[in-house]
Amino acid sequence: MKLGKVLLQIYRRLLRWREYVPAVAKAAKDLLGPETKVYVVGGAAEDRLTVASDVDVLIISPKVPKDPHEKLKVILDIRERAVDKYGLPWDYPIDVHLYSPEEFKDVKKFYGRMIEVQ
Repeated sequence: MKLGKVLLQIYRRLLRWREYVPAVAKAAKDLLGPETKVYVVGGAAEDRLTVASDVDVLIISPKVPKDPHEKLKVILDIRERAVDKYGLPWDYPIDVHLYSPEEFKDVKKFYGRMIEVQ
């Protein structure tokens, strides 16, 4: 298969983020509770994805641990659950950003458009 066709397939798959990101939202709410908010930010939210992009998913919950190692474990658990239980392809390029509501107040200014995911 020619490189151009491969890149086109990758890009078309990336554009299907609306299909795949709800799996991450469901997994996050399973693990962190129903008050958890999930948003798509970055290139996907701003319609500027490229073949080299990933999909940035912002998760905000009062149950986010403060310890960075525990936070990373939660991110990995969310991704694993999204793959195992909700059908997220294991190789889909998602980058999860996890914040408590207090942490989010400090970083909100760095995010542009935010699309909430149910």
